[in-house]
Amino acid sequence: SAPGGLTYCRLIDDIPAVSKANILSTFEQLHQSKGEVFERGVINVFKGLSWDFKSNTPCKFGKKIIVTGLVKHDRWGFGFNWGWQRDQLADLERMLVLLDGKPVPDNRTDIARRLSDHIHENRHSNRYEDEMFVIKYFQKGTAHIVFKRPELVDKLNDIIARHYPGALSAR
Repeated sequence: SAPGGLTYCRLIDDIPAVSKANILSTFEQLHQSKGEVFERGVINVFKGLSWDFKSNTPCKFGKKIIVTGLVKHDRWGFGFNWGWQRDQLADLERMLVLLDGKPVPDNRTDIARRLSDHIHENRHSNRYEDEMFVIKYFQKGTAHIVFKRPELVDKLNDIIARHYPGALSAR
């Protein structure tokens, strides 16, 4: 019993026994819910955007988004911040790639790794481009991420509209 009359529950009692059947059941449940997990990821990236910037609209993904804290700048030039912004950028790429029907890059070749390598090799550059994004970053740490595939952004917005009916106007 804890202070204030609270009792601690034992989590070990809730863990199923390790068996082939339980492992297969767990993976089957994960496989069946992968679409829901994917859509939740889209919503989480969307909800993580700051509404302090005009181009970040609280109703949809636009042609570009602005994120904060993606880069840092000092007397040697730019550097990449390895924090939650990195994960958000990688999640965004994964979503677009899946919506495009292509295989998801592993974390050794994802957008965050490529951007980090680009910044490391070009410390005084403030621009990165690949087939999905044009990213322009600034000394204050913000980055403007322009989507190069508007049809994929429309698919992201369709997911948002399913979760927030009435938030997006009809196309």
